[in-house]
Order: sequence, then structure tokens, then C-alpha cells
Amino acid sequence: MKQGQTILRVDATYHLQVQVGDTVRRGQKIQEVPDTGESFVAPVSGTIESIQFDPTDHEFVIVIESVR
Repeated sequence: MKQGQTILRVDATYHLQVQVGDTVRRGQKIQEVPDTGESFVAPVSGTIESIQFDPTDHEFVIVIESVR
């Protein structure tokens, strides 16, 4: 992980509300889990640098490049 990057891992069962290249703000929803009211939010403001699927843990691995 490079300095200025944040890695977020979320369950891959549900659709993401962001894609590579999107700009996000801290607290913005990244993923919402239906019927639970639970949602995952961006811990920092920045740009979505990459999204990869980790089949071992069935997770999306999201890299956010922080705004400086």
C-alpha cells in the first residue's frame, strides 16, 4: 500500500455504489446492504483507484487514493 492510499474490504454479495475513477467524500456510501439498513461508507475523501474481487474471502477490495 502506498502512502495516501486506503484499502477497504466489503462483502461481495451486494452491489457497489462506486466504480473506478469515482471521486468519493468521507462518509459517502460505498455499498448498502438491503433489508438491514447497514451501509459501508468511505473512510476518507479521494478517488477510487481500483476495485478487485477476492474470491477467497468473497470480498471487494477497494483502494481509495486520498485527497491531499
